[in-house]
Amino acid sequence: MNSPLNVQIPGYSIDGEIGEGAMASVYLATQVSLERKVALKVMSQALAADPVFCERFLREGRTLARLSHPSTVTIHDIGNVGELYYMAMEYLPNGTLRERLAEGITPQQGLEWLRQIASALGYAHRQGLVHRDVKPANILFRADGTAVLSDFGIAKSLDDRTQFTQAGFAVGTPSYMSPEQARGQEVDGRADLYALGVVLYEILVGELPYRGTDALSTALAHLTEPLPALPPVHGRYQPILSRLLAKAPDERFNSAEELVAALDALPADDEITLIRPVPVVSPASPQSLAGMTPVSVDIPQAQAVPPAATSTAATRPAAAGKRGRGPLLAVSALALAVALAAGGWWLFKPAGQVPAEAGKTSPSAPVVAQAAEQPAVANGNHPLLMPGKKTLYQRVLSQPGATLREQPGGNGGAAIPTFSVLYVYQRQDHDGQPWLQVGAASDGQPEGWVPASQATDWKQSLVLKFTERSGRDPVMFLRDPKTVERLLANPASARKALAQAQANPSDDSQVLALEPKASAVPQDRFYLLPIFDAKESFDQNGVPVQLLNIASIDPGQAAAASASAAAQSFRTGVVLVVDTSMSMQPYIDQVNEVVGNIQQRMAERGELGSVDFGMVGFRNSVKKTPGLEYLAKTLIPLGKGGGPQAFLAEARKVKATTVNSASFDEDAFAGVMQAVDGMDWSPYGARVILLVTDAGALRKNNPLSSTGMNEAEVRQAAAGKQIKIFALHLQTPAGARDHGFAEQQYRTLTADANPRIGDLYVPVPGGDVARFGERVGEIGSVFADLAHQLRQGQALPSPQLAGAPSLADKSAAVGYAMHMDFLGRHDNNQAPALVSAWTADRDLANPALPAFQVCVLLSKLQLNELQQSLKLIVDAARATKTSPKDFFQQIASASAYMSRDPSALRQGGNLAASGVLGEYLQGLPYRSKVLGMTQDLWLSLSVAEQEDFIDELESKIRLYETFHNDVANWVRFGNAEPGDALYRVPLSTLP
Repeated sequence: MNSPLNVQIPGYSIDGEIGEGAMASVYLATQVSLERKVALKVMSQALAADPVFCERFLREGRTLARLSHPSTVTIHDIGNVGELYYMAMEYLPNGTLRERLAEGITPQQGLEWLRQIASALGYAHRQGLVHRDVKPANILFRADGTAVLSDFGIAKSLDDRTQFTQAGFAVGTPSYMSPEQARGQEVDGRADLYALGVVLYEILVGELPYRGTDALSTALAHLTEPLPALPPVHGRYQPILSRLLAKAPDERFNSAEELVAALDALPADDEITLIRPVPVVSPASPQSLAGMTPVSVDIPQAQAVPPAATSTAATRPAAAGKRGRGPLLAVSALALAVALAAGGWWLFKPAGQVPAEAGKTSPSAPVVAQAAEQPAVANGNHPLLMPGKKTLYQRVLSQPGATLREQPGGNGGAAIPTFSVLYVYQRQDHDGQPWLQVGAASDGQPEGWVPASQATDWKQSLVLKFTERSGRDPVMFLRDPKTVERLLANPASARKALAQAQANPSDDSQVLALEPKASAVPQDRFYLLPIFDAKESFDQNGVPVQLLNIASIDPGQAAAASASAAAQSFRTGVVLVVDTSMSMQPYIDQVNEVVGNIQQRMAERGELGSVDFGMVGFRNSVKKTPGLEYLAKTLIPLGKGGGPQAFLAEARKVKATTVNSASFDEDAFAGVMQAVDGMDWSPYGARVILLVTDAGALRKNNPLSSTGMNEAEVRQAAAGKQIKIFALHLQTPAGARDHGFAEQQYRTLTADANPRIGDLYVPVPGGDVARFGERVGEIGSVFADLAHQLRQGQALPSPQLAGAPSLADKSAAVGYAMHMDFLGRHDNNQAPALVSAWTADRDLANPALPAFQVCVLLSKLQLNELQQSLKLIVDAARATKTSPKDFFQQIASASAYMSRDPSALRQGGNLAASGVLGEYLQGLPYRSKVLGMTQDLWLSLSVAEQEDFIDELESKIRLYETFHNDVANWVRFGNAEPGDALYRVPLSTLP
């Protein structure tokens, strides 16, 4: 950003910096000619080379200049001095609505300000402008208390034909985006009214109505989740709120004036209730996954048919948008987000039914392998290619009872483990029956023949993985989709069916199999849950849910331990990852005192060793500042032993540095990764990191970053070792300008798949030392009490998380899930063996909770190729940074070098057509920003957006290295070569 010392604009005297953002800095200045204070907005010089950003900046000034209303900010001047683009605006020093919400306001105060902003929006809409970013942070105040709408930087003229964003892209802040805005569709003033409805909900309730772990899940919540009901005390506002937040624009107020009239028509309310809200999320920079990241949601054209209205079946609400035929979720990522998108779950080629040769079978059995539109004999010594593909081989899954024969029509032969992944080398007909020559490896060595009826074509390697048991019920696998749909529409019936199935496991008339009740299928256990078919349905609130026809097989074998022995040996490892930069000594001392007290209490109960502590310190780049001594360092190994006194003796040696770092942000990710990779976690069933810092973390795009990773990738690396991260953020006055961005970072870093948990971000307002100690003690005590309960033989209650769970409740739910996973490992729990069954992607008894995570089964060769391809793209982007037009020519040259056809790129194609990225990414039910990148789209991105694109890919390259090194979770079938080993890569981590 520009330093005040470098900003010289004739006619203005710079007094100091007010704030800074991704595009511009704002300074307090004096307009010399009129001797008045102004807010001088100056665009970052780094963006001045981009004509699109320059035009966007000037457009904001021209847009504001057109407006003359008591509740819109006044603009005094606009222009540029060389590369300094500036805008002089009315100086409003009285804070934002976001700040006032955090302090606490009455609904009457908030509604008066809401009327003023609605009036301003009505005026703007009549001028043909849509704001597109209405939120508390953009509502300022004059000295007389008038609310003022600001920041029209992404406003759109309804008659403007100039496109500054790609068609289908969404711009705005996800927490306040209307469904149509999230989808990237055309918007009008009703989109602003939707955002104002979110603000109204915040005023009344003190929190957002929809909240996800990142930009994508937040936008998805606005698209699919029902509106939460207001507390009874605010029930009179429910009709207005329901209209404002209607999914369909036609069901909202037609104008802001109509909204104001509805507010004025409300009956008087004498009760004044002070709202003390939860901390409001600050807007983050465009680099943040959960800030103002542009998000697009792609909705397929075909209309899904909702279930018929009956007394038990859920009906689809009229506001639901269009959805495709059996999609997982119609979502795509845009700009910096990667997401699930439209696309069917049709993974297997339709054909006849498989005989019920073994296991429990539902009426809907998987389909058999059919002859492909492909030569019957492989070209050379390689498996057959999939039709229309140049690098993807045909694969099948073996069915129960399949046997390997020496030749087509042969008898006997060795049995093939059910659902083994096999490559197809030849297809032949013998006596009118199709046969397949198969092998476990792709190295040109087939192993024999199987009847096509004993195998299932596997066109896409999508598999499911159970989510953690932090509050959801065990998954039920049922005979038919109608039963799933009936239970989905009535959670009480689902709970009753689950209890009956658990009490009578031999009764398979309705429930074919259950996930274990008293323990979980371990997160690190390999099993196959392929998807044969899917149908979209709706829960009792009209929210879409996928009904899945799946198979299930667990090929692993291990000796089981008794549950009692498992309970006795359950241990918790807690590693404190502490910022040891200047000013942190009081917090280091407080951590030591709290941990010492917890250990002393456990020692008195004879439970020392049930919870072990370790410590990692982190600072900043020692190359930049050698005096810091270390970047990240293990200060106390986990489980060093010796009791409380030994730990305290080592902990008291830990001192904060006296040397200033090169930046306020520290390399927190280096500390976390040191804990993840540098500690021995194997003895522990519960694995926890407590990150303690008063600053943000250095991200991938910072030259001082040592990890080359961003929040999501660090979280995924920890999750790969079943480690949960809590982030205790000390919101000291010194870091006030950093708090909003840091909060978004740590919410992403600590995000949990359970929406009731949300994240494990723990703010400490004001950096209060005593309060900080209480929070550390609260978390530590939960795990100490968990160990005590288990030693006493007490059963752990299943978590029942409320709408706004406390830190202790969240910690208990995390501990419960870890213990369930631990018991599953000791009991050698396996996924149920099923040929075919139906289930849902959500918990039938509580559809708000996801039951599965979607993964892609990639071979080691494919993962290695993916990583190398991303490196190639990054290198090409870096090499052509000063000449973006040469980027695609560089990719074309790389395509030729890799023996791929570069002609498609020269004809205006995208990166998918280049062949640089493997074909295995194509056709998956997610939208890849990388595959869809074209030269025109690349050139339309700003310098900052191109840099973010590159940084995201580099971060994924680093993440794929952690997947590659995760030796325990690579699996080979039969005689497969090492390169054909398979790994479950979460779909959300693909580029």
